Amino acid sequence: MYESEYQGRLKTARRHLNILHRYATPGRLLDVGCASGAFLTVAADRGWSVVGIEPSSKLYQNASRALAGRGLVVCATLQEAAPTLAPCDVVTLWDVLEHVPEPVAFLKTCRALVKPGGHIFANVPDLDSVPARLFGRRWPLLLPEHLSYFNRRSLRVCGERASLTCLAFGRRAASFSTSYVFYRLAQHGVPGASAIAGLAKRLGIDRLTIPVPLGEIYAVWRC
Repeated sequence: MYESEYQGRLKTARRHLNILHRYATPGRLLDVGCASGAFLTVAADRGWSVVGIEPSSKLYQNASRALAGRGLVVCATLQEAAPTLAPCDVVTLWDVLEHVPEPVAFLKTCRALVKPGGHIFANVPDLDSVPARLFGRRWPLLLPEHLSYFNRRSLRVCGERASLTCLAFGRRAASFSTSYVFYRLAQHGVPGASAIAGLAKRLGIDRLTIPVPLGEIYAVWRC
C-alpha cells in the first residue's frame, strides 16, 4: 500500500521543497530515510545535487529507479554511511526522527555532515497538535515503530543539545488517497471510518488524493 500512495507522496514532497526554499538555495542535499525517492526526485528537478540514504533494500531500489541517475542513493543507515559522505548544505529528516532511539545523537551525526551555516529540516509527530488531542489513543500516528514523539519544546531541546540554532517551526499537510485515509482511521478504531470508506468507493472517489493534517510539526535548524 505504501507504493500505491506515491502520487500523494510526490505532492507532500513538493510541500517539503517549498519549506526548504524559504531558508536555502539549491546546493548539496542529503535526504536521510529517503524511502522511494519522492523528495529526492522533486529536489533534483529544482536544481539540487541530491544524495539519499535508505536502509530498506526494496525502497532503496525504488528510489534509485525514481532518481534515474540524477543523484546518489546509498542503501545503509545514517551511521553506516556518514563516514563516506561529503559535507552538504542541507540535511532533511522527513518523518525519520521519530523512528530513532536517540534523537539527539542522531541530530549530532547529521550536524557533523552539514557545512557551517547550513540547515537541518525535520518533520515529526506532534503530541500537542489538534489531531493528537482530538483522537487521543486513536490518533493514526500512534504506531509501534514510532519510538519518540515531540512538541515544540522537546524539538527545541533536542536541537540545543545537538548544538543547533532553531529558526522556525511549522506545519504542513500530507497528501493521501481517500481510501488510504479511511483505511488508517479504521485501523485505529475510529467509528464510521469503514462505512465512509465503502461509500467513497461506491461514489468512485476512493482514489482521490487529498491533503490531510495528521498532527505533525516541522523544525528548521541552522548549523
